[in-house]
Amino acid sequence: MGDQGASLAYFVRHEGPLGGRALHHFAVSCMAALARLHGGDTAGLRMSRDSVALGGRGQVLIGWETSGTSYEGAAADDVRAWADLVVFAATGTEDGDPRILPPALRLAVEQCRHPDPGARPRSVDVLRVLLGRSVAAAMASVDGLLSGAHRRVG
Repeated sequence: MGDQGASLAYFVRHEGPLGGRALHHFAVSCMAALARLHGGDTAGLRMSRDSVALGGRGQVLIGWETSGTSYEGAAADDVRAWADLVVFAATGTEDGDPRILPPALRLAVEQCRHPDPGARPRSVDVLRVLLGRSVAAAMASVDGLLSGAHRRVG
Protein backbone atom coordinates (compact mmCIF):
# COMPACT_ATOMS: atom_id res chain seq x y z
CA MET A 1 0.00 0.00 0.00
CA GLY A 2 1.50 3.35 -1.03
CA ASP A 3 1.35 6.73 0.70
CA GLN A 4 -1.84 7.62 -1.21
CA GLY A 5 -3.58 4.67 0.43
CA ALA A 6 -5.71 1.78 -0.68
CA SER A 7 -9.45 1.52 -0.47
CA LEU A 8 -10.77 -0.31 2.55
CA ALA A 9 -12.14 -2.99 0.22
CA TYR A 10 -8.71 -3.53 -1.36
CA PHE A 11 -6.92 -3.50 1.99
CA VAL A 12 -9.28 -6.01 3.63
CA ARG A 13 -9.17 -8.28 0.57
CA HIS A 14 -5.34 -8.34 0.55
CA GLU A 15 -4.38 -7.83 4.20
CA GLY A 16 -7.40 -9.17 6.05
CA PRO A 17 -9.91 -7.54 8.40
CA LEU A 18 -8.88 -4.92 10.94
CA GLY A 19 -8.85 -5.66 14.63
CA GLY A 20 -7.79 -4.21 17.96
CA ARG A 21 -6.33 -0.71 17.91
CA ALA A 22 -6.34 -0.51 14.12
CA LEU A 23 -10.10 -1.12 14.03
CA HIS A 24 -10.74 1.39 16.82
CA HIS A 25 -8.56 4.01 15.10
CA PHE A 26 -10.40 3.41 11.84
CA ALA A 27 -13.84 3.69 13.49
CA VAL A 28 -12.92 6.88 15.39
CA SER A 29 -11.26 8.52 12.37
CA CYS A 30 -14.28 7.91 10.15
CA MET A 31 -16.74 9.08 12.79
CA ALA A 32 -14.64 12.18 13.52
CA ALA A 33 -14.80 13.09 9.82
CA LEU A 34 -18.58 12.59 9.85
CA ALA A 35 -18.99 14.70 12.98
CA ARG A 36 -16.88 17.51 11.47
CA LEU A 37 -18.88 17.51 8.26
CA HIS A 38 -22.22 17.20 10.04
CA GLY A 39 -21.17 20.13 12.25
CA GLY A 40 -20.83 22.16 9.05
CA ASP A 41 -24.30 21.05 7.85
CA THR A 42 -22.90 18.66 5.24
CA ALA A 43 -24.49 15.21 5.16
CA GLY A 44 -25.39 12.48 2.70
CA LEU A 45 -21.79 11.43 2.20
CA ARG A 46 -22.33 7.98 0.70
CA MET A 47 -19.35 6.60 2.62
CA SER A 48 -18.46 3.09 1.46
CA ARG A 49 -15.67 0.53 1.53
CA ASP A 50 -14.56 1.86 -1.87
CA SER A 51 -14.62 5.58 -0.91
CA VAL A 52 -12.62 5.18 2.30
CA ALA A 53 -8.90 4.47 2.11
CA LEU A 54 -6.20 3.56 4.58
CA GLY A 55 -3.08 5.61 4.07
CA GLY A 56 0.46 4.31 4.22
CA ARG A 57 1.09 6.18 7.46
CA GLY A 58 -2.03 4.97 9.26
CA GLN A 59 -4.33 7.80 8.27
CA VAL A 60 -7.91 7.29 7.10
CA LEU A 61 -8.78 9.13 3.89
CA ILE A 62 -12.42 9.70 2.99
CA GLY A 63 -13.78 10.63 -0.40
CA TRP A 64 -17.46 11.36 -0.67
CA GLU A 65 -20.20 12.74 -2.81
CA THR A 66 -23.24 14.24 -1.21
CA SER A 67 -26.78 13.17 -1.88
CA GLY A 68 -29.78 15.44 -2.34
CA THR A 69 -31.80 14.26 0.67
CA SER A 70 -32.74 16.36 3.72
CA TYR A 71 -29.97 16.97 6.25
CA GLU A 72 -31.62 14.95 9.06
CA GLY A 73 -32.31 11.93 6.86
CA ALA A 74 -28.91 12.11 5.23
CA ALA A 75 -27.11 12.38 8.59
CA ALA A 76 -28.97 9.28 9.83
CA ASP A 77 -27.98 7.46 6.64
CA ASP A 78 -24.37 8.51 7.18
CA VAL A 79 -24.17 6.97 10.66
CA ARG A 80 -25.77 3.79 9.28
CA ALA A 81 -23.16 3.69 6.50
CA TRP A 82 -20.43 4.18 9.12
CA ALA A 83 -21.74 1.21 11.10
CA ASP A 84 -21.81 -0.98 7.99
CA LEU A 85 -18.28 0.14 7.13
CA VAL A 86 -16.98 -0.76 10.60
CA VAL A 87 -18.56 -4.22 10.38
CA PHE A 88 -16.98 -4.72 6.96
CA ALA A 89 -13.59 -3.56 8.26
CA ALA A 90 -13.77 -6.02 11.16
CA THR A 91 -15.19 -9.04 9.33
CA GLY A 92 -14.37 -8.64 5.65
CA THR A 93 -17.99 -9.10 4.61
CA GLU A 94 -20.95 -6.78 4.14
CA ASP A 95 -23.21 -8.88 6.38
CA GLY A 96 -20.59 -9.81 8.99
CA ASP A 97 -21.54 -10.52 12.59
CA PRO A 98 -21.10 -7.39 14.75
CA ARG A 99 -20.59 -9.61 17.82
CA ILE A 100 -16.93 -9.79 16.78
CA LEU A 101 -16.57 -6.10 17.76
CA PRO A 102 -15.42 -4.91 21.20
CA PRO A 103 -18.43 -4.10 23.45
CA ALA A 104 -18.44 -0.28 23.19
CA LEU A 105 -17.92 -0.34 19.43
CA ARG A 106 -20.55 -3.07 19.01
CA LEU A 107 -23.09 -1.01 20.97
CA ALA A 108 -22.38 2.06 18.82
CA VAL A 109 -22.73 0.02 15.63
CA GLU A 110 -26.00 -1.53 16.80
CA GLN A 111 -27.45 1.89 17.64
CA CYS A 112 -26.33 3.31 14.29
CA ARG A 113 -27.97 0.39 12.50
CA HIS A 114 -31.35 0.98 14.15
CA PRO A 115 -34.11 0.38 11.56
CA ASP A 116 -35.74 3.73 12.42
CA PRO A 117 -33.47 6.51 11.09
CA GLY A 118 -34.94 8.91 13.66
CA ALA A 119 -33.70 6.69 16.49
CA ARG A 120 -30.09 6.62 15.30
CA PRO A 121 -27.61 8.71 17.33
CA ARG A 122 -25.98 11.86 15.99
CA SER A 123 -22.42 11.47 14.78
CA VAL A 124 -21.06 13.76 17.48
CA ASP A 125 -22.68 11.61 20.18
CA VAL A 126 -21.20 8.43 18.72
CA LEU A 127 -17.79 10.09 18.59
CA ARG A 128 -18.04 11.05 22.27
CA VAL A 129 -18.79 7.45 23.20
CA LEU A 130 -15.94 6.12 21.05
CA LEU A 131 -13.58 8.56 22.72
CA GLY A 132 -14.66 7.31 26.13
CA ARG A 133 -17.07 10.07 27.12
CA SER A 134 -20.63 9.05 27.57
CA VAL A 135 -23.36 11.25 26.17
CA ALA A 136 -24.64 11.81 29.73
CA ALA A 137 -21.20 13.01 30.88
CA ALA A 138 -20.87 15.29 27.87
CA MET A 139 -24.32 16.79 28.49
CA ALA A 140 -23.55 17.24 32.18
CA SER A 141 -20.41 19.21 31.34
CA VAL A 142 -22.36 21.42 28.92
CA ASP A 143 -25.09 21.96 31.54
CA GLY A 144 -22.42 22.87 34.08
CA LEU A 145 -20.86 25.42 31.75
CA LEU A 146 -24.24 26.97 30.99
CA SER A 147 -25.28 27.21 34.64
CA GLY A 148 -21.92 28.78 35.50
CA ALA A 149 -22.40 31.35 32.74
CA HIS A 150 -25.92 32.17 34.00
CA ARG A 151 -24.61 32.75 37.55
CA ARG A 152 -21.96 35.16 36.27
CA VAL A 153 -24.45 37.05 34.10
CA GLY A 154 -27.30 37.15 36.63
